[in-house]
Amino acid sequence: MNQSIIRGLPTETETALRELMQEVGLSAVNLRFEVGDVFQLERDGDCVRVLYTRRCQLGRAISLLPGFLESGETVLTQKAGANMLCYMADMSRNAVFNISSAKQMLRDLAKMGYDSMMLYTEDTYRLPDYPYFGHMRGAFTEEELRTLDDYADALGIELIPCVQALAHLATALQWPGLKECSDTNDILLVGEEKTYQFIRDVFAFCRRNFRSCRINIGMDEAHMLGRGRYLDRNGYLPKPEIMLRHLERVTQLAEEAQLWPMMWSDMFFRMAFDGKYYIRSGTVPQDVIDRVPERLSLIYWDYYSLDRDLFSHMVDCHQQFSNPVVFAGGAWKWAGFAPHNRWSLLSSAMQLEVCQEKQLKDIIVTGWGDDGGEASQFSVLPTLLYFAETLYTGSVEPESLETRSQACFGIGFEELLTLDAPNEMPGVTPQLGRHINPSRYLLYNDPLEGLTDRHTVPEKDPAAFAANAKRLSALAGHPRFGELFETLACLCLVLERKCDLGVRIRHAYQAKDTDTLRKIAQTEIPDIIRLLDRFIDVYRKQWYHENKTFGFSAQEQRLGGLRLRLESTSRRLTDWLDGRWVRIEELEQPVLSYNGAVYQEGELPYICLQSWRRTVAPGLL
Repeated sequence: MNQSIIRGLPTETETALRELMQEVGLSAVNLRFEVGDVFQLERDGDCVRVLYTRRCQLGRAISLLPGFLESGETVLTQKAGANMLCYMADMSRNAVFNISSAKQMLRDLAKMGYDSMMLYTEDTYRLPDYPYFGHMRGAFTEEELRTLDDYADALGIELIPCVQALAHLATALQWPGLKECSDTNDILLVGEEKTYQFIRDVFAFCRRNFRSCRINIGMDEAHMLGRGRYLDRNGYLPKPEIMLRHLERVTQLAEEAQLWPMMWSDMFFRMAFDGKYYIRSGTVPQDVIDRVPERLSLIYWDYYSLDRDLFSHMVDCHQQFSNPVVFAGGAWKWAGFAPHNRWSLLSSAMQLEVCQEKQLKDIIVTGWGDDGGEASQFSVLPTLLYFAETLYTGSVEPESLETRSQACFGIGFEELLTLDAPNEMPGVTPQLGRHINPSRYLLYNDPLEGLTDRHTVPEKDPAAFAANAKRLSALAGHPRFGELFETLACLCLVLERKCDLGVRIRHAYQAKDTDTLRKIAQTEIPDIIRLLDRFIDVYRKQWYHENKTFGFSAQEQRLGGLRLRLESTSRRLTDWLDGRWVRIEELEQPVLSYNGAVYQEGELPYICLQSWRRTVAPGLL
């Protein structure tokens, strides 16, 4: 038998599964798929019978088959997984999937057994009658979304629209056509009929291009709600009242469009607890609970907590609502170019355990892209796999994760975790994980102003970045993930030379060590620029392979600005050394910690600074 035989599936699903079979190296197998009351692989003569309870298990079955056939076992049974296991990929922070990469992500999710995916699109979809909506942002066309929806459906995955119906709309509200709908720079104007026409148009767009009846309407972090044009028009009204009035209208529009909405839940807690979201005691008042529309699902998002008691209380508070509750955890890829998978695994272990104890079976894994979308969506595959294996098998032992990673992605689990390397500095534990991102702030740290000079360890960091570059380079030849490893290896090579550059420049300047300064200006900085150019080249290649071209302009402006500042620093030092400047004023300023902390001897000074603008400039930019 040269070609696999597949029976029991429609043609489009069979075609999609054959793509998965090719990826996992499965050929010449006789498969029969049947709907059953259990998820199971079973040998039946020369055939393997696949019983499934949900279509999302079809792709997982394909990824399990090579190991099952090799093991000689006759039956393999797994749990049905969660009611909902969804990956939400941020498409609104510069990086927008091209269609090829979106399909690859869908195939990866299918192999793990995910049943749904959200593309988080604030304005990155082409909305008819709003020509500036998504302008130059790589917005998905209707044809592209229908293509992805068809492809997802063939794999047994539900593509769920994920939009914003209140806040996080700064890139849309800046343009003609929606300015009249703005309360503040990123929040819609509640009570304005043009606002509700816009939302009606968004819902119609989603209903037209997605099979799913579910929709994520966002509505999170509207901190300045009612404090802009709304206040000028209506006078002061308590934020909870404004929010609930708007929510009632939005859910009504969703119902008219035959959509079942879900939203991030933080605003209900902020209403009740003076702006706080995470609380250890107390509950949301019953009068607020009673006004939340019944058809609305609430998403409890928590990407930070290691505190079991706090997390458990938050789940209890959510379950006091009469609404369905969804938990959203984090696959940390939003603190720079490198992910924080080990932190994600650490926090998710406790969170998933509590969710299972409390029968919370709808789960979203979020892959945000704050402040630029620099890290690859595929860099958090280890975290996505961890969620899937926990929910399908409960087995997250290193050996089982290693086996499943090889089966799904063709690379070991620990090897994929090497993508965390750029932030793995001496003394840093997984518990510190998401609290630091030196690979980003030390890259952009200005060599003269040095706003984060205090947050490096000059005695250790260059060697650490060199070692991390070596670890990453060893995997740069991988046929699928090589680009990701090469990009981060090149980043570490830049940081090996640059991480303490400002510290060394200032020390030599204050010591009047002209020989060292001349070497830095004429040799070291040009070497760093060459390494930076190499990083930009490989990063550009990775970006264009994964994303639409839109959005990389921001990366080039940032990295190009860094390059120019390095050139300028070399010139300033040379001019001072040659007597054309009496002083270099920046180097005579006090060195302050960014966060106001005073560090004791031996204390790790690393921080997490996610704002590029605040990293590179103390003033306006």
